[in-house]
Amino acid sequence: MTPSHIATDVAIVGAGPAGSLAARRLAAGGAQVVLLERASFPRDKPCGDGVSAAGLAILSHIGLGEWASRFTAPEALRLSPPDGQPLDVQPKAACYGRTIPRRLLDARLAQTAVEAGARLVEGTRVQNVELAGGAGVTVVAAGLKVTAQLLILADGSHAPVTRKLGLAQGPPRFVAARQYFAGDIGPPRRMEIHFQNGIGPGYTWLFPMGEGRVNVGTGSSIRRVRQGQASLREILARFVADPRATDGRLARAEPIGPLQGHPLRTQLGDTRTHAERVLVAGDAAGLVNPLSGEGIAQALESGELAAAHALAALEAGDFSARALSPYSRALEARYGPDWRAARILQLALNSPRLLNHVFRRLRRDEELALLIAYIIIGHKSPRLALRPTTLLRLLT
Repeated sequence: MTPSHIATDVAIVGAGPAGSLAARRLAAGGAQVVLLERASFPRDKPCGDGVSAAGLAILSHIGLGEWASRFTAPEALRLSPPDGQPLDVQPKAACYGRTIPRRLLDARLAQTAVEAGARLVEGTRVQNVELAGGAGVTVVAAGLKVTAQLLILADGSHAPVTRKLGLAQGPPRFVAARQYFAGDIGPPRRMEIHFQNGIGPGYTWLFPMGEGRVNVGTGSSIRRVRQGQASLREILARFVADPRATDGRLARAEPIGPLQGHPLRTQLGDTRTHAERVLVAGDAAGLVNPLSGEGIAQALESGELAAAHALAALEAGDFSARALSPYSRALEARYGPDWRAARILQLALNSPRLLNHVFRRLRRDEELALLIAYIIIGHKSPRLALRPTTLLRLLT
């Protein structure tokens, strides 16, 4: 059977936040766009579901502010160090973001791309990509062939196509798993971060979803999980059953659906984010925050950025690696310094003793505690924690 053929300006692989935002921006700018998604909407995606304040600002910018406001916004934050003595802090309400299930978020974002004029092809797995230099790009899927001038890869942390093209230089370094619970979960709008022994530089989270439901998950480096000889499933099960962790609240709650895991690409430098006729955006580009594990805001932002550079390339008729290199420089300028600072701060998360000491300092310094809280929820730069004056307050 001869596959169907679509000719377009830009082909995008992956209709998550990055791919859909890129498709929307390109279509709104007058480009022909085909957005390829291997699943069919609505589809679930294992994630903490947290959309930061920065992510909400982008949603508002594209006209989804009112829609996003329907979802639960935390009103309090609890941080627990390895010694289990919690610290309650109260960031400003506008700094929290909201918990939006990916099943709903991704479908809505894909819809905005279609409304702008993009062509969405669901339920199609990309099998091969052919880069023919001056002849453009050919994307081959089951029963479909798409030819384009430019390709945007937004295929997530697994990054199957990005890896196949040799752009992802290494495997993901972090992994996370989450499960939904319902029942007696305590304060309905309290967000919780638990830094447990044995999983640093990761943590376990509870993100409120409203209506008596909560997103519970845990994440750590793949190396630490292997060294600990315990799976994330076992780590999370112990946390749920531990009466000291959440006052027994989760042990009384009912799990909803299966536990789902996913890798996290947190190393911006591990992926070549541009090549001739190719741009890489979102999780595939290594844009997951190394400290918080949050990636939605960066996916939204990088999707918009990739589209802007794609539009410029289409206008100039130049799709060379050199012409597309400003995109990678823009990503480095935007995220590189913060991501490097975050990896330094991970060292503290690796040491329960140091982390407990830092929390003792935070309990005596409300202003400092608030700063660290803002960094953890992605509202302020991790570089602020590395200022000499801040380090002095944290460590002495």
